[in-house]
Amino acid sequence: MSWINSFELMCYILTVILLVWLIKNKDKSLWLFLSACLVGFVMELAAVKATGIYHYSTKFWFSLGFEPNQFPFFGGLMWGGLTVCSYKLVKKLNLNKIYTALLCGFLIVTMDIFLDVVAIRLDGGFWVWEGRDINCLINQHAFMSVIWVNFVGYMIEVPSVVLLTYKKEEKKGNDFKWMWLISLGAVLITSLGSLIALGLNYLTDDWFSCIFFVLLWIFVLTVLLRNIKGLRIKINTEGIILSVFWSGMYLYCVVALVYLQVALWFITFGIICWIMTLYLCLVDEKTS
Repeated sequence: MSWINSFELMCYILTVILLVWLIKNKDKSLWLFLSACLVGFVMELAAVKATGIYHYSTKFWFSLGFEPNQFPFFGGLMWGGLTVCSYKLVKKLNLNKIYTALLCGFLIVTMDIFLDVVAIRLDGGFWVWEGRDINCLINQHAFMSVIWVNFVGYMIEVPSVVLLTYKKEEKKGNDFKWMWLISLGAVLITSLGSLIALGLNYLTDDWFSCIFFVLLWIFVLTVLLRNIKGLRIKINTEGIILSVFWSGMYLYCVVALVYLQVALWFITFGIICWIMTLYLCLVDEKTS
């Protein structure tokens, strides 16, 4: 089985495991999952059509849309799954809404740093950036051939969904109606943020997204490290489900990085981030 289809199959399996658990426990995070899925589908389908700067492989089993603007179906589901799984980790820290939202984006984008690097290199690329060479250079234009604004997008999109979900919990009301409002709001916020970032990139020769992302990532990492003190390991069903989900993603990335013979420091960094995320999966909620 190809790298592309093995990843696609793994993502479907992980999504089914998560959904069965959410539905069985009547977990309210199911609405967060659905909202994030909608945002993922809309943003990706709009981006490949409107920007023309990248396109997805035709080797995926199931895709939405028509070539060359198709988007693999599992991708939207993973937007939902990753958002829920990051939220369930961060809420253990009992932080304010802003930090919670930013940390959710941080956990996803940290994993995505490794996934994107391997995704554009395996089987001709899960997706292809138009007119860009694939290399291991790290500069203001790209991180190992992945443009910085791609990472900035995660740090806008995921926090937007989480913050709007908090607003839903404050206002109550019909869950189905709120799902669509959250999705629409997150799409608008992310679109505006991405346009601003692209505009500032144009004016600064790509330095804006590079500097903005690196500084924001370091800041949120500092917040995380300051707030994981006092957490105790507690094995339960939720921790196991989250561990399986995140470990599946990281294991795929690490194996692919080894296969591609990427620099040892980057593989080591990936393993460290995996361990950090796994630790959050298995700890109890912070009480003080």
